[in-house]
Amino acid sequence: MTMPTITTVVASAGAGKTTRIVGTIATEVASRDPETIVATTFTVKAADELIERSRAKLFELGMPDKAARLLGARFGTVNAICGQIVSENAIALGRSPRAEVIPESSVPRIFAIAADTAIERHAPALNELAEIMGFFEPKRAADAGRSDWRTTVRRLIELARANGIPSSELAISAGRSVETFLELLPPASTRSSDEFDANLLAAVRSAVTAVPAEFSATAKTHVALLRQIDAEIRRGGRISWPNWARLSKVSCAKKDGQAFIDALDAVAQAAGRHPEHPRLREDCSRFIRSVFACAGEALAAFQAYKAERGLLDFTDQEALALQVLRDPAMSASLGERIGRLFVDEFQDSSPLQVAIFTAMSDLVDTSTWVGDPKQAIYGFRNADSALTQAAFAGVAASSSEPQDVLATSYRSREGIINLVNAAFPPALGAMGLKAEEHAFTGTGRSEDGFTQAPLAVWWLEGKLELQYAALAAQIRDLVKSDAPWEVAAKPTGVRALRAGDIAILCRSKADIAKVSAALSQQGIKAAVERGGLAQTSHVQLVMAAFRWVADPTDRLALAELARFFADDPGSESWLEALGAENSSEAMLAAVPISSDLSAIREHILSLTPADLVDAIILLPELNRRVESWGDVAARVDDLEALRGFARSYEESCASEGSPATPSGLALALAAENPARPRSLQDDAVKVMTYHGAKGLEWPVVILTGLGKEPEPRLFEPTAEADGEIDWQNPLTGRWIRFWPWPYASQMKDVYLDASAPNSTLGQKAAIRTRDEEARLLYVGMTRARDHLVFAPPAKGTLHWLKVLAGDGLEHFTLPPATGDGIRAGTETFPARIATLVSNEGVDAQPPVVSFGRIARPTTQRAPLYRRPSEAWSDATFIIIEKAIIGPRLPFAGTPDMTLLGEAVHAIIAADQSDAPLDRRLAQAQAILDRWGVHQVAAQDVLGANERLLSEISRRWPNATVRRETPIAARIGDQVVTGRIDLLVEHEFGFAVIDHKSFPGSPDSWDARATAYGPQIELYAEALDKARPSAKIEIFVHMPVVGGFLHIARGVPTS
Repeated sequence: MTMPTITTVVASAGAGKTTRIVGTIATEVASRDPETIVATTFTVKAADELIERSRAKLFELGMPDKAARLLGARFGTVNAICGQIVSENAIALGRSPRAEVIPESSVPRIFAIAADTAIERHAPALNELAEIMGFFEPKRAADAGRSDWRTTVRRLIELARANGIPSSELAISAGRSVETFLELLPPASTRSSDEFDANLLAAVRSAVTAVPAEFSATAKTHVALLRQIDAEIRRGGRISWPNWARLSKVSCAKKDGQAFIDALDAVAQAAGRHPEHPRLREDCSRFIRSVFACAGEALAAFQAYKAERGLLDFTDQEALALQVLRDPAMSASLGERIGRLFVDEFQDSSPLQVAIFTAMSDLVDTSTWVGDPKQAIYGFRNADSALTQAAFAGVAASSSEPQDVLATSYRSREGIINLVNAAFPPALGAMGLKAEEHAFTGTGRSEDGFTQAPLAVWWLEGKLELQYAALAAQIRDLVKSDAPWEVAAKPTGVRALRAGDIAILCRSKADIAKVSAALSQQGIKAAVERGGLAQTSHVQLVMAAFRWVADPTDRLALAELARFFADDPGSESWLEALGAENSSEAMLAAVPISSDLSAIREHILSLTPADLVDAIILLPELNRRVESWGDVAARVDDLEALRGFARSYEESCASEGSPATPSGLALALAAENPARPRSLQDDAVKVMTYHGAKGLEWPVVILTGLGKEPEPRLFEPTAEADGEIDWQNPLTGRWIRFWPWPYASQMKDVYLDASAPNSTLGQKAAIRTRDEEARLLYVGMTRARDHLVFAPPAKGTLHWLKVLAGDGLEHFTLPPATGDGIRAGTETFPARIATLVSNEGVDAQPPVVSFGRIARPTTQRAPLYRRPSEAWSDATFIIIEKAIIGPRLPFAGTPDMTLLGEAVHAIIAADQSDAPLDRRLAQAQAILDRWGVHQVAAQDVLGANERLLSEISRRWPNATVRRETPIAARIGDQVVTGRIDLLVEHEFGFAVIDHKSFPGSPDSWDARATAYGPQIELYAEALDKARPSAKIEIFVHMPVVGGFLHIARGVPTS
């Protein structure tokens, strides 16, 4: 196979990666059609930035035509590019070109619906096994990340799809998982399961009998465990595997007596044989096979459900795109339309995406893959860092040119990049990366104006909450003081530090919550994405109003509204109103927006759920109430998030072909409980995870969680690859390993805790974890522009920093409080060192801010959009001229005049008088049939249209006639939109003609025609905005009765 022409660019953090891609695109566009460019990025925001900067570069180089044509190129996320390829080849793939793409947030819900039957079929067996393995026990700190089996099933499916493993082959992975798991256990015992159980049962009952009347505190929990298990056994239950592990560790104090000590020793000895228990092997094997079988059936059901409804998710787009790229005919057709490929953030690609990029590279002249192996941190999102690193190495080895490396940092100060260069060589070497090829060669930053070194170490004393309290107090003091923490100003120079310049990086969402709480106690705003949008008071207020509008019998919603509108938060006036004799009136009186909500309800049939949310949020009195609670900016952000959720819900319903209803939105909000948006305020400290910080930068970055010990994900589903990695065939040899942990929170001294890490696969997992943790630390350290702060706990081992040693000895150490600098290898870097202690404690109260009711006059405003059909006016309209241009249309029966009017209107709009008569008649009859109108003949309606056209020709010879003319114009504070039935442009101006299928007698024509005056006049006003000097007249055409009336605003004569 001919090697495709691929170049790789290693772009270190802040080294101008996007600038390089933009420059290369501009060079390519100079010699090829812009439309042949394909550029993929990791996010939509990055794709938008890339194309806009590329176009700006082309304008700068004097190529405006090519800048315009670049809009026709393929720029977007991998999913967007794949979706475009699938859409173009939909027919060849046997799919509809109009397939609906499921929003990512809706995939779990649709999967739950599609896979429900398959999952329920396996649920009894899996629930029984999960019970024995302790899956339903309360989680403790040791196993806080434990997943239930349903989550495991979803993860297996996700991994299978990302690695190109079909549902039919999951049984192979199940077999290999069972095989490798059983190798972790001791050889199978020759004793039977019943013998193991009987020995433990006898020991437990003997120990319960031997419990002394008074026992020590040491024995207390063990006695309770023995009695609990004895009772379970007497009820016919089985001892769970976590309890086998617990019983293997029972003990007591010497004062409890030798008899009890011996009894507990017998229990521990019998229970300690659990790794040899045949039933442990059987249970774990059954669990593995059942989970994989459930995943296979659920995946097949999910795919079938989507196929039946014409739905695609992002992974479907990728899989189908790969199918196109591997098909000779379809790929050849695509290859004629693309010529140059750019892949950004290549290191974050999944195996399926690597296969796509490799296949696409065969179709283009040249491919450029840009990324940084040092920043591959998304293994939990199915990225395969080993595969992408192998691809980088493979391309470099096959190229005669040296690998392109962007090594000048335009982000960080010199002291920061020097520390990074010294800190990471051992870790990079352990990953297989040459440190000299990945080191920064310099910085584009200036040190002018800075008076301090860019590095600092803040030792945090106390327990975790006290550590974060001390950190928050330090930030408060720095922002308020004149401490020398200068940050770069734009365009040059330095300025004082602000709260918004600071980012705190955390290891988990739990840490984020604690840090943000500590900041709030110091009165510091925190920009943090938090959970629980549906639990905020302002969203609950809006949703209570929403529910009451949708269902006026919902008294709970009305009671909630009354509570929210009470001036005193502790008032029980709403409860008193609920218990009043005439409770309905009392409750309505307690809700000042009840009349506004009732008015909205009158139009509910014309409002979508999202429209209804908007209408409620826009109520002035509701806004005043929300404003009175303070923190207005954050509350408005939350309400915007609610609006966005409502729109997403409607889009999800549209993609599924199901109706969007108010009750559906309320249920979806309660079920999904979306996160609150991160604050956008400039004066808020940014708090996020290290993973969330990828691609971002701040003047000051504070690194926390340095004491966390890296933990290999041994007992979670993991994608494995056999043999050497073949990056050109990335889906070959892939399988999924899943080892269950049968001991719940019992994590030590259970045999598996030692055998699993020491196994071949366990050691590979440990290396993967070590390398990914090192890359994550690299990402954290390279986010800083001006100052990098390490904030470790003052006590305990800094486990995370040990990954910087790679396979060697300790390489990186932070200085003690009396030290002189940070040591990395043989180098020492100056740093400001401080020990932070919280004097205020975790009970420190944030500043109290009082908010009162805001007095603001209510302003009634007209709707933004104004429809002419709903126009009304106090003005009087008169008849200028009335003409009879033809006879009344003959009816055979009594038609529905609304349907007749729609049909006649459509025929007049569509009829072309110069077309053959038979074609015109067929078209007119088809329209009548569609509207269910059979009481009038098609030729009679065509005759009415011909008479109208004759009248127009008589009045305005050589005029231009335009049917169904769309018009939009701003009139005052409103936008008028609509369609003019018939617009006649003649030498003196315009005639606006509106068709009205009025069947009344001639003596009633005048009143009916003038009633339409406001509507037609509004069309004329809109037209006047476009042609202000033209004469405009308005007419009513009554095709049913043959009337043609010229009307105008005026005063009727007596």
